[in-house]
Amino acid sequence: MSYRKPLIGLIIFLVISLTLTWTVFNTLQRSVNGATKSYSAVFSDVSGLGVGDDVRMAGVRVGRVDSIALEGTLARVKFRVEANQRVYGNTKASITYENIIGQRYLGLSLADYGQPQVLDGGEIPLAHTEPSFNISVLLNGFEPLFSVLDPEQIDNITTSIIRALQGDNGSITTLVTETSDLAESFAGPDQILGDIIGNLDGIVRTLAEQRGEVDTVITQAQSIFERLSQRRQELVTSLDSISAVVGRVATLADQAAPELNQMLVREPGFASHYMNNKTAFAYLGFNVPILLKGLARNTQSGAFIETYLCSLNVTYVPALSNVIPSIVAAATPGGKPKYSPACQ
Repeated sequence: MSYRKPLIGLIIFLVISLTLTWTVFNTLQRSVNGATKSYSAVFSDVSGLGVGDDVRMAGVRVGRVDSIALEGTLARVKFRVEANQRVYGNTKASITYENIIGQRYLGLSLADYGQPQVLDGGEIPLAHTEPSFNISVLLNGFEPLFSVLDPEQIDNITTSIIRALQGDNGSITTLVTETSDLAESFAGPDQILGDIIGNLDGIVRTLAEQRGEVDTVITQAQSIFERLSQRRQELVTSLDSISAVVGRVATLADQAAPELNQMLVREPGFASHYMNNKTAFAYLGFNVPILLKGLARNTQSGAFIETYLCSLNVTYVPALSNVIPSIVAAATPGGKPKYSPACQ
């Protein structure tokens, strides 16, 4: 029984899988191309900002966040910016909403701080930064009001009203009693009303300070929904196409399942073949990283492969690795292959 065809398929599958994994890793890393300069900024609140998030100037990505560390009650954000982009002493660093799902980025803009000199890898102080807006502060401001509401008292009042309307005289007394108790629970702790007013004052002040970001979030949400509405027909068509593709993939999987199952359960199966050829698989595993490293070097100039082919040798068995070079040498005058200066 020949194992050549399954082995070739396995090798092709491993190469394609590792290549796709390497491509996805480089895409998600979102590194900054070219020379960069490192800076730091001090914030009182960096809620929502994470390592790897964008650094933008006028909405254009010019760098990334490298680290976020807590220093006492403040947060220090270290980031890098493209070397050709200048950061001045009057630059303001603000944490801004990127979209409606809560992602944020570090925005750099000029402000009226009276220090126009260029910073060369310096620090943006706390006075020149604008912290993140945490929406949980808005919800926590109503906590004192929610804490005084007694669900049992409200249920008793509702039951008493229903019975009183049905003619139950005793329920009227209960209604008056429960209403009095509820009124006392509201009127008793005056501190709660003061806390609510104080929290609302802080909420309004925070919203006033972040009104620009709130307007941006609303504008972005409106723009997203308008675009979705404009492309509604395309989205419906895409769903149909996706359904068709999934159906084709299911058909291919059904067709390939018997052969795959046969390869796994037959004797000697893949496990036996692997145990009998551990040296060959070890040779493959040793050379795959070298192959990927060479592929990365050949594609670093752009979305294409840049290489200079000097010789070609393909083998499945390490002992036969010299067969093709020997044939090439025998067919060359003088018995020795000749290469261009780039390959010597």
